[in-house]
Amino acid sequence: MMDVVATTVDSHKLATAIAELVFSVYKSCPSKCKPTVRPDGTREWTNLASVVVQTRDGELICTSMATGVKAISDSTVATAAGRILHDSHAEILAIRAFNRYLINECQNLDDDQLYFSPCVVRSDKAESQRFKRFRLDEKCRIYLLATEVPCGDASMEHVGAGTKESWDASQLERGRPLKGREYFSEIGQVRTKPGRSDAPESLSKSCTDKLCLRQFTSLLLTPTTKVMETDGAYLDALIVPKSKINPHSFTRAFGRQGRLARMSDLNGDRSFLFRPFEYWTYGLPQFEHSKESIEDENSKPSNISLIYVANILDAEAIVKGRKMGAKASSVHASSFTSRIRLTQDVIRLARMDAGSGRTMYLDLKRDSVRQRQKDIGRRALGNWWQTAEDNFVVCDRNNNKQGVIGG
Repeated sequence: MMDVVATTVDSHKLATAIAELVFSVYKSCPSKCKPTVRPDGTREWTNLASVVVQTRDGELICTSMATGVKAISDSTVATAAGRILHDSHAEILAIRAFNRYLINECQNLDDDQLYFSPCVVRSDKAESQRFKRFRLDEKCRIYLLATEVPCGDASMEHVGAGTKESWDASQLERGRPLKGREYFSEIGQVRTKPGRSDAPESLSKSCTDKLCLRQFTSLLLTPTTKVMETDGAYLDALIVPKSKINPHSFTRAFGRQGRLARMSDLNGDRSFLFRPFEYWTYGLPQFEHSKESIEDENSKPSNISLIYVANILDAEAIVKGRKMGAKASSVHASSFTSRIRLTQDVIRLARMDAGSGRTMYLDLKRDSVRQRQKDIGRRALGNWWQTAEDNFVVCDRNNNKQGVIGG
């Protein structure tokens, strides 16, 4: 089986239906979360991504959706205490929001024995009675729609054909990931955000690189793996506009025939196999706030990110990694997709708040089979520089409390 499979007639039809669903949900979101026209007349644009689940009955559910093109500097992460979103690119936020959706569904199932979730079920494994008590319905399919080709290696041919930005032409420094679009002729490389040459270093890896790792680890974040099995939580297909796809780029960026040919051994936990996704395309409709739709060469990327979760009433507007309008020092500034909010909800759900001692975020992360499998993928990709560690107290049992929740 090929790692990446070209679009068929049936998949194109389904991809179009998914795009129509996602864009209809986007239209219903509040205008405060969307690009606008600035006082000087400059129009704004953004990228959009959404995780859509197809249930065993064939129903499509837009579980999460996000917009965004920003990432904050790496120096900010070390003092974030889990409250700031490091990477606000649409694809990454959509996956974080999908995890929020799943955790909420697990909580609903835990609270009410009669609750029916369209895609999450209780695990029937005997060893799962305390931890990993839930899983995705095995008949569900998971799709990620993106209105742009993910930044990084999958988009380099497209970028190289249209870039107007100049970069320092000094010799390529080996042994570090490439920043953004620099040396766009160097393909098959790990790259970091942001794409602008004059922007502060983020060290956050490109969406291509992060999605590539998801083939090893599933779409579940570390906190979610404490209550859910990873089986069934892998991406089935990435959906992008037909006009922007480059089959060769995708095969190279995501496939075993491409840069993952370096991968010689998958000796991680058996529940974390390498599970490649397909890529599908859609033609119309077009995203109303894409750069192409704006049709203004002076347009600017929006600073605002939208985060929508299907089982949460209100969407969030995020600026610089925090909820728009909240003071940076406020405990209410954290997104419901922030590390601290997700982790603390899981601590309660997994009954991990009993006993004594303190639990730090990195304790959970390091004691994770997912983390070990991620390391295998990183070694296969190469040049994966570590970002600053965002460590914080998630549970202090000695004081019978969790860390302060930012929201």
